[in-house]
Amino acid sequence: MARIGIAPYISEMGSRFQHWEPRSGASGHSGYSAHSGHSPHAPNLARPETIEGLRQIILSNRAFEAVDRLEYGDHGLVPVMESLLAAIKGGKRIALYSDYDVDGTMSCVSWIWFLQALGYSNYVSYIPCRFSEGYGVNLGAVKHLVDNEKADLIITMDTGITANEEASWCRERGVTFICTDHHVIQPTKMPDCLILNPKQHPDPAYQELCGCGITFVLLRKLAAHFPELTQGQPNGAHPVWTDLLALAGMATICDVVPLNGVNHTLARSGVRALMRSQRPVLKRLREAAAVSEDGDEKDVGFRLGPRINAVGRLEHAELVVKAFLDDDPEPLVLHMGTCNERRKIIQAGIVNEARELAKEAVLRGEPILFLGGDWHPGVVGIAASKLAEEFWRPTWLFQRGADGTCKGSARTIPGFNVTAAMASCGELFKKFGGHAAAGGYTFDVSNEAHLRSALIDHAAELQARTPAMWESRLGFDCEIPAGLLSLEVTGLLDELKPFGHGFEEPRFVVEAPVAEVRYFYDKVTGNPKHTAVFVTTETPRGKSREKILFFNDVIQTLKPGMTSRFVVSCSRNTWRGTTSLSLMGHDYSGV
Repeated sequence: MARIGIAPYISEMGSRFQHWEPRSGASGHSGYSAHSGHSPHAPNLARPETIEGLRQIILSNRAFEAVDRLEYGDHGLVPVMESLLAAIKGGKRIALYSDYDVDGTMSCVSWIWFLQALGYSNYVSYIPCRFSEGYGVNLGAVKHLVDNEKADLIITMDTGITANEEASWCRERGVTFICTDHHVIQPTKMPDCLILNPKQHPDPAYQELCGCGITFVLLRKLAAHFPELTQGQPNGAHPVWTDLLALAGMATICDVVPLNGVNHTLARSGVRALMRSQRPVLKRLREAAAVSEDGDEKDVGFRLGPRINAVGRLEHAELVVKAFLDDDPEPLVLHMGTCNERRKIIQAGIVNEARELAKEAVLRGEPILFLGGDWHPGVVGIAASKLAEEFWRPTWLFQRGADGTCKGSARTIPGFNVTAAMASCGELFKKFGGHAAAGGYTFDVSNEAHLRSALIDHAAELQARTPAMWESRLGFDCEIPAGLLSLEVTGLLDELKPFGHGFEEPRFVVEAPVAEVRYFYDKVTGNPKHTAVFVTTETPRGKSREKILFFNDVIQTLKPGMTSRFVVSCSRNTWRGTTSLSLMGHDYSGV
């Protein structure tokens, strides 16, 4: 079960999750309890005998239709493209206004690299300060861009879908305002301007593009009118497209949008482009994060993305844009790494403090966590993710500001839409936005108790109808027989990558006797931190000894000689020229 009230590295008896749930297609029944003693050898549980059989199970477990070529069509593109084309041809001053996360900053950098490839320099970029301005477009910034920067056209990226006031102010002054965003449309706040939002696309597959993804689509459309970007180049493509594709792929992964057929194609092509890009900043980022040329989506999501995001979380994201434009990105790339290490320390402090408050909320029987403190507003989002998983509750964490304004982030559990929850009591927020899985918001501290009550009521009503949503679950694809547990599995997974939200990394149930349990110790505290469980399996090649590694978990209930079931994911590990199978443990249960 979810480890409520337990330190993050201590496991409860049995397992972490209440249910191990076969993914759709893996079994004829809905799931089995990790604590029930039911054998995973149930007759109707999928158990492949070949790699091809395993492939079919993995694909059948995911609602996925492959897309060979991205064909967005003209849905909202033409008027936006025509307005931008006229501005560029007319030498107008263009203001690029983006959000401060990876999706926003990479959208901004995409535009700048595109304009630089055209030799166009009459532009200015603007990213709001997370701390003094907050999320979204604000009128003060728009006034600055028009009055001081003399912008003729403002285009937003990864933000702006609620900027009705700002768009109206621009329209009254004859300034073109274009919104490109991918967040949920709130009809009462929708700006009266040109809008390019994939949520308006008739094909659901394209509705999940991230901000940088729709920026990439727009730039490709715009490029058709500039032969220097499409003709006379090796292979018919300007080298800038490799870099722009790399940014779109990175943003698609880091913004955790669903990896449906469209986004999977964009992310897969983007990761490949990222690994081969010769842009100095991308090369240096890969080196700083120790990402090899065969890096994958995990390297992007857990090594590269956090470095970029950390700057905007702790300082000002304009430094990210500067790093991506600088001829010598070295100092700023190093600074990204420093910021990321600081972020980890701050995050750990928030999680530890919020955990104590969360325990009290659980004891009160509250179906959500709505917690505030003197916490860094740039880090509460990732802390909320940790607590949502640990306590298996939709989680809102926020900073109580000295000026009486609370600012925070929300994260959720499968099936619970946090943005819809906030919309149910939207009048109590100053501002809110996001999508099903995550959101940002601000509110007056005087409304804290009212908001907590309203969100609890909303969640309690949903919980009464679907109580199983609040039971912690771990999805898996199938039981994998010992004979298939080899590097050949990782070869199959490489063909199917990238994995992520909506196209989850495959997990498998393995049953085996425990041969040995070892601990890895924290370098600072000297306490146990990770657990390696060595198991013995019988294969056609004879006995095999495999290591299952549990990160941030000290397992004290497994002993040599016991037989246990494990839920694992597979990857390859190369060390000193030798490549071996690597098994990551997600849960375990004694047989």
